[in-house]
This record gives sequence, structure tokens and C-alpha cells, in this order.
Amino acid sequence: MYEAFDNFLEIDTWHTHHPSDEARFFVVLETVVKNPKFNPDELGAYIRQKKHISRDDEANPFSPAVDEYVAQAWAVKDYLRANRL
Repeated sequence: MYEAFDNFLEIDTWHTHHPSDEARFFVVLETVVKNPKFNPDELGAYIRQKKHISRDDEANPFSPAVDEYVAQAWAVKDYLRANRL
């Protein structure tokens, strides 16, 4: 399921949070977020594995972007659950 994010991750600017990048992220997120097996933490692990970003490498400039996308995915998932959508 997390392979749905591969096209998003192929864009060189995926980590910049440019409005276009964020829009692409949310378009893809919408396709998977309602899947009961979707877990934002697993998405983060998938992105880290795919982009070779160690969880322990805080100096990696891509690491905060992964954490921010995971937080955004949790926010959407929690909102949908809380509102029974």
C-alpha cells in the first residue's frame, strides 16, 4: 500500500514542503488513509527505507520532512476517525 507514495518520493523536492509537494502528498494520502491497515508510522518507515534515511541520523536534512509527513498523516487519520468519516 505504501508504494502508492513512490511517485511522490521520486520528485526531487518532496522533502521541501513546497505547496505543490504537499498537495501531491495529500492526493496520494487520500487513496490509502481510509484503509484500516494504513499506519502513518509504517509510512514513515517505508519512506526512510525507500530513501535510505536512518531514523538515528538527526542531521539528515530529509529526516524532519519524514517526521512532518508522518504527523500530517496521523492528523488526517485521527480526524477521519474522530468524525467517523
